[in-house]
Amino acid sequence: MKLLLKSVKILIYSLLIVSTCAITVFAHDRIDYGQDKHYRYENLLGQYAQLAVRKNVTDLTQREKTAFVKAIKTLKTIIPVGSKLSIYDQFVAIHLGATRLIHNHKGHSDGSVQELAHENAAFFPWHREYIRRFEQALQAVDRTVTLPYWDWTDAKALDVIFNDDFLGSNGQGVTIKIPNQGNFTGGAVPGAFSAAKGWVMNPALNIDPDTGISLGTSLVRFLRLPPASDYPLPKKDIQRVLALNDYSLFRAALEGFISIDEQGKVTPGGFIHNYIHGLVGGVKIDASTTPITFKSLGTMSNIPSSPYDPVFWLHHANADRLWAEWQDNGHKGSDYYPPDGHSQPYGHNLKDLMWPWDGGMSTPKATALGDLLSLLPNFNSNDLVRPLDVLNHRKLGYTYQSWENQPRR
Repeated sequence: MKLLLKSVKILIYSLLIVSTCAITVFAHDRIDYGQDKHYRYENLLGQYAQLAVRKNVTDLTQREKTAFVKAIKTLKTIIPVGSKLSIYDQFVAIHLGATRLIHNHKGHSDGSVQELAHENAAFFPWHREYIRRFEQALQAVDRTVTLPYWDWTDAKALDVIFNDDFLGSNGQGVTIKIPNQGNFTGGAVPGAFSAAKGWVMNPALNIDPDTGISLGTSLVRFLRLPPASDYPLPKKDIQRVLALNDYSLFRAALEGFISIDEQGKVTPGGFIHNYIHGLVGGVKIDASTTPITFKSLGTMSNIPSSPYDPVFWLHHANADRLWAEWQDNGHKGSDYYPPDGHSQPYGHNLKDLMWPWDGGMSTPKATALGDLLSLLPNFNSNDLVRPLDVLNHRKLGYTYQSWENQPRR
């Protein structure tokens, strides 16, 4: 009996330690890598040491996949003291908040709603900081976990990711008929990431940005629903984007608002990063409108709350990997980012502070379902991050398995 009680006490103490560590990381105090033995950043003969390595998802061992899922689900259960939400849900709230910011500081306080995380230059730096903070929260649960990346050109990745032993399958229960294409199935995801197994989404965060109506509590996927059905992405499309020298073109092309062909012709649409969101979540076309409109069907294609689908982190790890590769391939430093000034909306320029790491300079607009501020964590007013601060991913303490050991071009 004494041995049993001792075991229970050890278990409770361990859970308290995990909660405290995760909350500390999530509190948005920037990690001092010089003080952290495992993630220490050093410059030794031009090399970077002790870096966390992000692996291709198809190279994960079963133990690594299990640890990643366990860490994610742990963050979904830890509710910090004084909070209404789990740590995982707070990350979703941050992503939602970044899509609906109101600047309340001098020169930028016109009351209009601004998009910070997408559509302009800070798409890459904002998500780099955001997913690194999430990775650190996972590592507070399990030090061995890093974010895997989803190489969109890898045909094997789809079967590895959307499997019951990892991030779950396609949704079920809903059939959609696509004219001249057939019937396609999707809906709520079963298994480990189902509402029945505890993956319950906060209805005040999982909302349709156009109507303000809640999309419910279940993770929804319509995997490979036409028109977003082609997979894998052609490697030549990625290489063509990586060959661009202008950051603004590179960002727009990789984020997926434009496509650029071999002759340099620019075509607007939904490509690469944006396309993959639709590939997982599913989109429905309304050809009766001008221009044609797209309606998201699932969680990943509903961009503000898309982090509720755990594949989001793999998807954005790959976008960050490709930016890092582009930087290493002759585009390093601030010369390959739009210069400081007013060429971009506030938050996107080189030395602009990016919410939520801006000392309270901006505030997300409340949603139709309530006060978003009450669902966010408390941010340290001294935790300040600009695009300039995240241009070197190695200084943030991580690298990628795919090309780190290759000779620099």
